[in-house]
Amino acid sequence: MIIQSVQRALNILSLFSPARPRWGITEIASELGLAKGTVHNIVQTLVAGGFMKQDRETRRYTLGYRTFTLGVVMAGTLEINQKAAGLAHQLAHRTGLVSRVAVWDHDAALVTLNAWPEYADSLSKQIGPRVVAYCSAIGRALLAYLDDTEIAAYLDSVELVRFTPHTVTGKEKLLKILDQTRNQGYAINNQELGPGQCSIASAIFQSGGDLAAAISLSGTSEEITGADKANLVSELRNTAAEISRYMGYYPATPEQNRAREFAF
Repeated sequence: MIIQSVQRALNILSLFSPARPRWGITEIASELGLAKGTVHNIVQTLVAGGFMKQDRETRRYTLGYRTFTLGVVMAGTLEINQKAAGLAHQLAHRTGLVSRVAVWDHDAALVTLNAWPEYADSLSKQIGPRVVAYCSAIGRALLAYLDDTEIAAYLDSVELVRFTPHTVTGKEKLLKILDQTRNQGYAINNQELGPGQCSIASAIFQSGGDLAAAISLSGTSEEITGADKANLVSELRNTAAEISRYMGYYPATPEQNRAREFAF
């Protein structure tokens, strides 16, 4: 049973994003189609609980410190972060590139872990936490291993916006890219989200072979697709495989597959 007031409170909290971190009561009411009085009462409850706070000068609302606390708790206790953190930081250190881990969340890649090389400016490299899936390497690495029904539902619901002249916006071409991702074991985004920006990503699996997450390396187009590309792909795939083993995934060897064939 869904409790209407709780659902409305969750809908209000879900409005906040990096692109729009401040909201007024009238704006919230208009966006959600609710009465201003209803919104005001819910917002005051959230403020009292520390989940929202009001700017005294603008009278508009932002997320409260309680939401930050919950995010930190989740990030620190998330299994994939616990299993991947050390290896992701080692990967960033070896390659000199930013490494990220993300999970699939409804219709986007949700970045749960960032690992920077020692010299990187972490603020300038920050993205997310939600990353568009269809034109990002980490999103494609996740999308490629969803089942056909989930991929179809995603393509039916998402608007394929062109961020740069390189952005792939055709559904058939995207499906071919996902096939290629599965075949080669990694996804690539070359300047599709931003000029000069490039990334590669590989899927991480868990016990039973289910998709767990994806890990990426990000840098300039020259850094990713240059002479060192083969080494970067190898480093990335090896790290993804090692994290997968930590998550309980042990792919069958060719000998084991042949043994299963003869068993029938």
